[in-house]
Amino acid sequence: MRKIILIVLVLVFCSVSAVSANEDVMTPSGIPYTELKDRVDEYVSKYIGTSTAGANVVIVKDGEIFMNTSYGYADIENQIKVTPDTVFEWGSVAKLLVWSSVMQLVEQGKLELNEDIRTYLPDGFLTKLQYNAPITMLNLMHHNAGWEDRYIDLFYKSANEIKPLEEMLHIIKPYQVHEPGSIVAYSNYGVALAALIVEHLTGQPFYEYVNEHIFSILNMKDTSIHPTQQDNLNIATKRDAVFGYRGSEGELSISKNERIFIGLYPDGSAIGTIGDLAKFMMALMPADGENSPLFKNNSTLEEMLTTSDFYDNGFPRNAHGFWEGLYAVGVLGHAGNTDSFSSNFIFSKENKLSLIIMTNQKNEVELSYGLPTLLFGEYSPANGNQAMPNVQKHEGSYYWARQPYKGFTKLYGALNITNIEVTEPNRINAFGGTYEQIVPFLYKSTDDSNDYLHVTLNNGQMEKISMLTSDMIPVSQSSKIFKLLSIVAVTFSILYTVITLLISLIQSINNRKKTVQSTISKKRETILLLANIIPVINVIILFYRTFNYTPYASLRIHFWINYAYVVMVAVCIVALLLEWRKKTTTRGQKIRYGLSCVSALLVVILIFGWELYY
Repeated sequence: MRKIILIVLVLVFCSVSAVSANEDVMTPSGIPYTELKDRVDEYVSKYIGTSTAGANVVIVKDGEIFMNTSYGYADIENQIKVTPDTVFEWGSVAKLLVWSSVMQLVEQGKLELNEDIRTYLPDGFLTKLQYNAPITMLNLMHHNAGWEDRYIDLFYKSANEIKPLEEMLHIIKPYQVHEPGSIVAYSNYGVALAALIVEHLTGQPFYEYVNEHIFSILNMKDTSIHPTQQDNLNIATKRDAVFGYRGSEGELSISKNERIFIGLYPDGSAIGTIGDLAKFMMALMPADGENSPLFKNNSTLEEMLTTSDFYDNGFPRNAHGFWEGLYAVGVLGHAGNTDSFSSNFIFSKENKLSLIIMTNQKNEVELSYGLPTLLFGEYSPANGNQAMPNVQKHEGSYYWARQPYKGFTKLYGALNITNIEVTEPNRINAFGGTYEQIVPFLYKSTDDSNDYLHVTLNNGQMEKISMLTSDMIPVSQSSKIFKLLSIVAVTFSILYTVITLLISLIQSINNRKKTVQSTISKKRETILLLANIIPVINVIILFYRTFNYTPYASLRIHFWINYAYVVMVAVCIVALLLEWRKKTTTRGQKIRYGLSCVSALLVVILIFGWELYY
């Protein structure tokens, strides 16, 4: 009996040793570490110069840099190559500095994650709340405090537009549209609000706090977090030597905005070398027996990197602000995008393995999302033979929870609808791609993007579909009807206005030949119809300026134009109605005047219905 027990123990020990040895020589995706650099080089070479201008890639293994390689160009026109000293914009990877700062204060006993954040803010700071439920720091970390998204005053073309963080939060302040904890909708406002709490608890501007308690501690001398790099002027100089690019398939061009400045700067203003970012990574994954220099005790680090939010189907989603990805092994991290740069910061605690990608390419995906799969492998469910639910219930139209709900930009959000169609058993089409149900209520993209859709039902009905950073909610029937009526109203008003004006123009030309003068009523009708063109052109210009980073204060002129249009319509309609009552007005004229009034009223209704006045 003792021999049998001894044999079993030996077998178990050998099995564990074999697994451990395999982890030491192979990546989670099955690539031998001796071949990894060549495999990364081979993969990256397919995209550099075609869909990606330049990149730096770092892999950290067991607390040490395994590879640090540069690719492509920082300046294509002048053939200036990317080097390890090239600085890149972090984008939203900078949000991890906010959460690390927050956890430092938690460790010091200055902050409680489950406390209502209003405890740490000035009285009355949050003014657009719809629910009485408390908003906690965990809500901010999980992006489920309930705020709408804002498209205005996030980016600026001029550094002169940047205000102190607290003032910027007042300028951008969104409405709360969901109950805290119910819906995940990625929120730049929520993260910046957490940074403001750090300011109030420490008495330091956030950039000063980060420089003292993170950058200095980690010797990150080649990184800046200040919105205009005033905390490290050397980085400002280096940033001017790097160009961001856009385009794909070999047609790369310099981004139209060579520099942008982020108002809520804790969300994404960090700029630095990949070597500095690797120091931050290694502080999050200290070698065995070592303590993270960021915290007094590794238990705080462990708490920060422990799952704190789950999808409704039980899969891990967020660890105190670090998003959790599905690969062959569990990973944590954060991706980032600015107007001209893209990055990804991702690591596996289990394998003590991490990957950093930094590119000077707008919305870059091939490296930022392809390399993690190459390194960490594809997720495979433990039980792939489960009975799958009927996918027909998952079909429908959905809107992103992360969108504006108030003001004129809600029109853009309402137009950004995702249609999900069932193509075959356990397969759906969405976002221009195909997703397959691999376990009940979990879909995986069939391409190399490694995207997942998590389905939530409530009493058998669709409640939401979730991606990593935002939920999608079914479009209600009333919303569909309102949008349909809006399309009909716009179509009628535009067609009626154009056709009637053309007819009037032809009649005017004929009347001039016959020396017949137009009546006052006819002139008023023409003014009314010409006025219908004003809000259409005004709204087009408004959105164009909005998506070119024009501050909200400079957009107010467009709202006044819409107000002026409403007043003009009211005056013209009253005048036409008074004329309409005269006995000399023919039946045909009355019908035409009536239709002209209706076309103008429809435009007015749309202005107020879509809140195109603020």
